[in-house]
Amino acid sequence: MSSARYERLPTTPVDDRDDRSDLEVEEPRTPPVPVDPRFEQPPVAVWKRVALILFIAFMFWLSFAIRTPYKHTPKVVHAHRYSKEHKFRPAASPIITEKLKDGRTRVRGAQPTVRS
Repeated sequence: MSSARYERLPTTPVDDRDDRSDLEVEEPRTPPVPVDPRFEQPPVAVWKRVALILFIAFMFWLSFAIRTPYKHTPKVVHAHRYSKEHKFRPAASPIITEKLKDGRTRVRGAQPTVRS
């Protein structure tokens, strides 16, 4: 069992306890432990807070400013019906690319190969 003394909870308002104060013995409480001043940090300067917010806003703006444009026009200007190797044999160069009026590029025939 606990060796602590049982203390009854008050059931009356605080003002009524004055007449019974001689019956109750209050134990002195220990003072709060002082906080070591090494662990108390001073608040950050306002100009540093503002500088941090401005830096973060600048980085967001910079990330959107330097990204590549989402829409870019293709390099194809006109349809290539014949290749330079096979000028008069269109079957030998089956890849046909043409630029449409709205800026899209249409590729007909075989898909172009990637050259390294």
